[in-house]
Amino acid sequence: MHINDLYNDNFIRGIKDYFYLINKNFPEKGSLKLVGDRYKLSGEQRTVLYRGISSEKFSELRKNKLTEKPVSPIIVDGYNVLFTILNYRLGRFVFISNDNICRDAGSLFGKIRNEKLFKECTLLLTQFLSSTMKEYEIIIYLDIPVSSSRKHIYIIEKEINSFNLKAKVIAIKSADNAIRKHTVGTIATSDTAIIDSTSNPIFDIPRTIIESYFDNKLANLKEFL
Repeated sequence: MHINDLYNDNFIRGIKDYFYLINKNFPEKGSLKLVGDRYKLSGEQRTVLYRGISSEKFSELRKNKLTEKPVSPIIVDGYNVLFTILNYRLGRFVFISNDNICRDAGSLFGKIRNEKLFKECTLLLTQFLSSTMKEYEIIIYLDIPVSSSRKHIYIIEKEINSFNLKAKVIAIKSADNAIRKHTVGTIATSDTAIIDSTSNPIFDIPRTIIESYFDNKLANLKEFL
């Protein structure tokens, strides 16, 4: 979906109605279907609503966890971060949710069809970590169920060594569960389940990379509320 599609009247009405319903504590999925069907929204537009609009209560709680001054260790939700950057590079819609966190409308479902581009995204990530967090302890979690995860470990570890980072890559069945167990440090993720369950500060790596490396100011859904 191109950014200009945000100015579709039905989509903007859908954003406002969905936000109204979830603020009244109506179920998110039921509200999404009701609004999506009423305004004949596409699957991609519904994805943007679901990922991009949260209730005022939860959006404020998440905003308050965001930091621009991360503290060590940096705990990176590897595929979550890399897939957002990858979707941006693939030309898919990437935006700022109303909780001020960068998310995307891509649906990769753990399948990477462009390994060359994915490798470029891992290089972007490690370059960014090297330029901003050279002296930090960094832990990058990858989900084993994602295809080619073993190969991705090798690629990232090679780049970590080339930049001489104090980092390690851990492949695990559930990165989410492992990340939730960290009680100190800064977490890099856009996963709402992780953000809502932790008291750790949150650092938005994809937004920082996209807006600084590509000089692109992303669309902010809050503007439509």
